[in-house]
Amino acid sequence: MKETDLYGPIRTFLEGLGYHVQAEVKDCDIAAVKDGQMLIIELKTSFNLKLVYQALERQSITEQVYVAIPRPEKGQRARVWKDMLRLLKRLELGLITVALDSPMEAVEVILEPADSMVRKNRRKREGLQTEIDNRRLIENMGGMTRKKIMTAYREKSIELCCLIEPSGCISLKDLRELGKEDKYAVMLRRNVYHWFVRLEKGVYGLSPEGKEALFLEEYARAVAFYRGVCGKEKEV
Repeated sequence: MKETDLYGPIRTFLEGLGYHVQAEVKDCDIAAVKDGQMLIIELKTSFNLKLVYQALERQSITEQVYVAIPRPEKGQRARVWKDMLRLLKRLELGLITVALDSPMEAVEVILEPADSMVRKNRRKREGLQTEIDNRRLIENMGGMTRKKIMTAYREKSIELCCLIEPSGCISLKDLRELGKEDKYAVMLRRNVYHWFVRLEKGVYGLSPEGKEALFLEEYARAVAFYRGVCGKEKEV
């Protein structure tokens, strides 16, 4: 059993309620937004203190913080279960279970979070919201490890590669004519992933690493998406 096993059923459940769901956002396993409301869910295959610490940290972003675990095999009458609920109530955290032992993988909200007195960090919340807003793809799975997270920045870097690919170069003037924001130009200059190379003043091409990135299996879906998008934009 893995944390990622919990992600699919929970994502489906939240989307059914009208939430826009993203995984692995600013260290949060799941972040979801609906009508200005934000909720965060931390996933674990069993209840432990690390899960509690992570959830408590998320209370500085939103009051709607849940922990999610598989449905216990021994049912909800066990002493350990009752002690867990008592602790979560005291900490004003919510609880979600997923019936991984059933083909239906039913999701159940056992406990709703209470209004937390923890002081909110507006900068953290805005950063989380911005990351969600700037992602166009759903590439990550909540709870995944040992795999590169498809952040909004990585998405835009792939988009730039796809814009450069057809002609081999792009100018800052070209970016402006395509309606791209100034941050695209900043990304070319900063070259965080070493995917770009400056050909002349204001003109950039792809480095060997950038060309290779376009054919990496882990980016295949993103590359296919942005090749399509960039092709249509250049036709306009």
